[in-house]
Amino acid sequence: MAETPTQAIERIEQDLLKMGSLVEETIKMAIQALREQNGELALRVIERDDLIDNLQIVIEEELERKNIDNLPKGFELRRDFATLKITNDLERIGDFATNIAELVLELKNKKYLKPLVHIPQMSDLVINMVSTVLKAFVEKDTDLAEAVCKKDDEADNMYEEICDELIRIIGNESDHDKAYQAARFLLIAEWLERAADHTTNIGEETIYILTGKRVKF
Repeated sequence: MAETPTQAIERIEQDLLKMGSLVEETIKMAIQALREQNGELALRVIERDDLIDNLQIVIEEELERKNIDNLPKGFELRRDFATLKITNDLERIGDFATNIAELVLELKNKKYLKPLVHIPQMSDLVINMVSTVLKAFVEKDTDLAEAVCKKDDEADNMYEEICDELIRIIGNESDHDKAYQAARFLLIAEWLERAADHTTNIGEETIYILTGKRVKF
């Protein structure tokens, strides 16, 4: 029996949530690996990148099959277009988690120049944003999606604080290894800030799907 359009949409949404949950868990694992300097866990994060990429392809193919005999329009077109953009944002967040894991492997045998405090705090914020925006998508909650978007300012402020601290270390540190480490941690902070940006994009697309209005935060 052929799948109905409603069944197709439900399956696509479930795959999108599966992809989002995988991305969320991957960020958690990457930061845990960073904290613990755990190379084995970092490798598991890197291996998960293919799973995330494959889910993106699956969703794109499902949307294509759904629309072969039924050209979407109105709300359906808006939802399909936004879904494609959301999968792309999730894939990029997964890439940032992989980037962090690769730096864990690079630094795993070095003593960190200072205890990790602000980067884990920033990662907690980003993980919360991802979790909340997925909830907003599932529950079709525009207020919740907007609340996630507004948290991007908080992520930007944390990023600026981390940047200021690490740039001072780079400028004042005579030990090349410590200065290099600071530069690598600066990259991690940048990836987390960009992950927050992509999460904000998902919030904006969720609002667009539900209201038909374009918003930018």
